[in-house]
Amino acid sequence: MKSATLSVTIAATPQDVFDYVSDLQNMPLWAVNYCQGVRQEGDRWIVTTPFGEIETTVEANAEYGIVDFHSQAAADVDVLTPTRVVANGEQTEYIFTFFQDPGMSNQEFQAGQKSLQEELNLLKRLVEEKS
Repeated sequence: MKSATLSVTIAATPQDVFDYVSDLQNMPLWAVNYCQGVRQEGDRWIVTTPFGEIETTVEANAEYGIVDFHSQAAADVDVLTPTRVVANGEQTEYIFTFFQDPGMSNQEFQAGQKSLQEELNLLKRLVEEKS
């Protein structure tokens, strides 16, 4: 399976970036091409995407800068989207690894990377405005 790792430099503290991206309620604000909405049902989060509703959980650890998204489009399929928040001097790098899912064409994979970079640029603006 192919992967692409994209990043964005954000003029904010690692804690500010971590707090923003690890809160699923913020996802519709920055992941606009993927997340059309999010709601909580008990202890589960449901993300509305162009591909339907996907149960999503976040595995986050501020000390290590881990913000991993686990998505379950089907009951027996857990898709990991690993991301990292890393200090870079007085700024922060947000690093996002995107995988080419089985059945995804190379053209779709390239389009997904372009879409993700747009979202990361939006995330940068939103977090910097808030900081």
